[in-house]
Amino acid sequence: MAREFVVSIPMEEGEPLGAIPNDKLIITKIQSGTLAEGKLKVGDQVLKVNGSIVQNCTHFFQLLRYAPPVASLLVVRDKKKAAEIETQCLIPRDRMKLVARRDGFSYFLARINWIPNGLKLGLGVKHYQNRVLVSRCDRNSLSAQCLLVGDHLLDIDGKPVTDKDVCRELLIKSLQTQHFVTIVVERPESVEAKLWIQKALAASVQVPSVAMNSDVRKIAAREKARLKNLPAPKKSCLSKNRRVFKQVSIDDKNFSQYVIASDSEGKNLRPVRK
Repeated sequence: MAREFVVSIPMEEGEPLGAIPNDKLIITKIQSGTLAEGKLKVGDQVLKVNGSIVQNCTHFFQLLRYAPPVASLLVVRDKKKAAEIETQCLIPRDRMKLVARRDGFSYFLARINWIPNGLKLGLGVKHYQNRVLVSRCDRNSLSAQCLLVGDHLLDIDGKPVTDKDVCRELLIKSLQTQHFVTIVVERPESVEAKLWIQKALAASVQVPSVAMNSDVRKIAAREKARLKNLPAPKKSCLSKNRRVFKQVSIDDKNFSQYVIASDSEGKNLRPVRK
């Protein structure tokens, strides 16, 4: 059974709470050694902070900024739901070794189950700086159940991915063969992380998979600009006939002979003077 209660956490100005919520304000991670450890649990859903209704994650952190000396959190705790979320978020050790953690991001293991003739995957991805980012999640699709636009897909069933085509191939292969796929996901949580993701999704030019030195990039950019300013090539005055003519073949074995005319036919030749 779910129950509501208030958690009071003494805190000083600028001191982090150490609890990371998702877009539904459900705590998905508690950082060890922080104020939230021992007071909040994974699966708790935050409703209010010091009497103010929390609208979203950004609003949650804004309210915490002005919460000292005490942050009173109204939360809903459901043991069954908490167990499900904790199982989903638990990343195996062998796969966690491949994760390079960054500040402002949360990490969890997502699982997508596919049923034949059921919901479509509805997922769009793009790669940016060797990262595969979620660019589209269709409503009422499999991907919308656990992924958000801006999520970074780190691996597919334990295989690291840095290219969207490889990612798509692994996703389809797993769903077709075993009817499910597991994905290690990096999700932006802080304002700075979300801004970085927005810029990455808006970028139209993809950085090469092999990073070039700065001087090489400058030369390439200069050459690209030069080629763009070149005048259009002039059209040739010579016409190009692309018509393909059939080849003529002669058969010298099977033929018919017809006499059309002769200069001496029916007449005798007469001598002429020299």
